[in-house]
Amino acid sequence: MSGLNRFLDQIRPTVRAVIRRDGRLLVQVKQKPGQPTYLTLPGGRQDPGETLEAAVARECREEIGAEVVVGPLLHVADVFKPKHGKLRHQIEVLFACEVAANYIPRLGLKPDKSQIATIWVSPDDPVRAFHPNYGTALGDSAAPIYLGRLDG
Repeated sequence: MSGLNRFLDQIRPTVRAVIRRDGRLLVQVKQKPGQPTYLTLPGGRQDPGETLEAAVARECREEIGAEVVVGPLLHVADVFKPKHGKLRHQIEVLFACEVAANYIPRLGLKPDKSQIATIWVSPDDPVRAFHPNYGTALGDSAAPIYLGRLDG
């Protein structure tokens, strides 16, 4: 494939929640059939007519069973990931979010289809791959807002 034919039809607006507690991040553990587990931030596609903040709050309710307080914008990244033999281009918008102090990690009522758990991890956990790899941005409060191109 060449040129635009290798891309899916449109750019997908996507939101992510960066939820920290005691130096750890709240993440989703995902696994596709026959593949190793990997980590992602809670979040997903913004629906038409929905604000970015409303989208991240909805995604957290659905995927991790949590009401979140949406804080400031942290990062924006262009994420390119293979999907059905083509590349999907996502604009990922990451917000600082907070959960209640008594929140215990769990799956929400509408988890992502490959999501198998929700856990707290160190942002530089070397044991599992983070998709996409945000590099040091998740552990570094001085990281740039625009993270550039990331491959998913």
